[in-house]
Amino acid sequence: MAENGYVLCMYDIRGKQEFIYKSSKLKEIVGASLIIRDLFEDYLYDAAKTCRDEMNKESKVKEEYKDKDAIFKYDPNKEKLDRFSFEKFEDRMNGNQYIGEIVYDGGGNFLMLYKNKEAMKNTTEIFTKKILKEIGTLKVVATYIGNIREDNYHSDGTKDPGDYEKLYQKHRFRESTALYTQPYGSLPIVQTSPVSSMPLTYMYDHAPKDISASEKSYFKCSTETNAKLKKYWEEAKDHGDEMGETILDNIVAETKGEDSMLAIFYIDGNAMGAKVQACLHGKKNYDDCVNLLREFSKKIQKTFIDDRKKDMLKEDKDKKHYRSRILIGAGDEMTIICRADESYEIIKEYLSKIPSPYSSCAGAAIFHSHTPFSDAYRIAEQCCEDTCKNYMKENGLTLANLMDFEYCQGGIGFKLSDIRKENGDDDNSRPWLVESNDKKKTSYHYKPVKNKNLPPWEKGKATEEADNKKIIEKLKEDKLLTLGDVEDFHKNLSFLGRSNIKGLAIPVSLSESALRTELRRIIAHMSKDKKESMGFKSDIESVEYFINNKKLLKDLVRMYDTGYGKAKEEEEENAE
Repeated sequence: MAENGYVLCMYDIRGKQEFIYKSSKLKEIVGASLIIRDLFEDYLYDAAKTCRDEMNKESKVKEEYKDKDAIFKYDPNKEKLDRFSFEKFEDRMNGNQYIGEIVYDGGGNFLMLYKNKEAMKNTTEIFTKKILKEIGTLKVVATYIGNIREDNYHSDGTKDPGDYEKLYQKHRFRESTALYTQPYGSLPIVQTSPVSSMPLTYMYDHAPKDISASEKSYFKCSTETNAKLKKYWEEAKDHGDEMGETILDNIVAETKGEDSMLAIFYIDGNAMGAKVQACLHGKKNYDDCVNLLREFSKKIQKTFIDDRKKDMLKEDKDKKHYRSRILIGAGDEMTIICRADESYEIIKEYLSKIPSPYSSCAGAAIFHSHTPFSDAYRIAEQCCEDTCKNYMKENGLTLANLMDFEYCQGGIGFKLSDIRKENGDDDNSRPWLVESNDKKKTSYHYKPVKNKNLPPWEKGKATEEADNKKIIEKLKEDKLLTLGDVEDFHKNLSFLGRSNIKGLAIPVSLSESALRTELRRIIAHMSKDKKESMGFKSDIESVEYFINNKKLLKDLVRMYDTGYGKAKEEEEENAE
């Protein structure tokens, strides 16, 4: 095939979490997540128009296409996705309107096919300069390759890598060598932000009450903060009811005067890379691979985000408040914030409703509302990655919904492993397994060997599920706890009484003999009815039950500080 001038380019936003959670102010956090969501639509598309107009400046068609798109897009939310065709792409690039086409937008990747290297470089330069001027600190890495072959998007298993593999390898090297220092600093004579040390570049003479912390009528902020607040206000003005702009404020306000405890969840899908490879198995050319990726991305967005949002964002009319606020939701990744005393039920609802053959791991940080969000998020992410994901790798799992949590009482500037070592909490009962409520596991269409109509990523599903089921059963024998086990234990624990449970916090951390002594005292003073409700034949048997589950006991005693025990007790009292 003759060499052409087409260029395949990948854009990647770096340091998303740092950008979003740098501030502890809620509107800035929401605004930052909205900036990342709309970055390419708000900045890249206009940059492409500028580049196209510059390329056509000597041509008579410049005015004809002045207000028209320069990038050919597809709508990832359409019920029936637009089909990609390399032949049609070439036809469009031979004209004067388009300089590129979106290949794929999903799962954190944004891929573009440009008509030539000049269009790619000029568009990317305009794009990144605009980000630097209007946002300041958000980092975007761009990587490209040339010599594109229509029949070589994905490797067919031979030594010859596909265009995407070559681009991805080059991008990995680019990520490891790129400099991520702040683009500019502050002079000694310049006023700076106490949070970011960035120069204060914007001032509002009549600041809205929701951003001015003092009685002053003006408000000064950095370029980054201004961009976040501006984006938030724009979204709230146009889609206030849809985005629920007050949800996060309400969640925090509801905790004031009580315990001021919040929970932040980091949830990430499992084995997505393997599923993408399965999706493209046996396919090599652009038309097949791009269309399969678009379908796969839509399926993932629906499974992990859209279907879950219906439950996560709904208002609890009985309690008169919103249950949670989704801060990030894209691809297979979601970040949720909610009241601490409702965190267990919310994360259980999310994970248990993920349909087969998909699964996620979730990490949660329980923290006081005045704690910096960036620190809490980092702990939640480490709970997910260091505990749950590593557990899956060590035990050969690919399908399992696991969760872990950390109650942040102090010292959260350290790594999770160091915090747990210092607290004597590195030997605990977690991760916990959240079993799926999906009823389709044994349905006929989960046996894809004989069904040629199923998409490629469904193939091999029955075998994968059977293998994981065997591993999970073995892990259960080795004390991997399900949420059913946790709830059964919690029910028996609640018979001890809230004050006694709180009193176990010290002996459970000291020694088994101290714990045994305290349990004997508590159980000896329990009423006959409560002892019978626990179902044990004797006080000794009751004590041994709690001793044998010492790790879980310790975890749940700590969870009572989050209001978890209180919420469950109120639920049981209302049921009676």
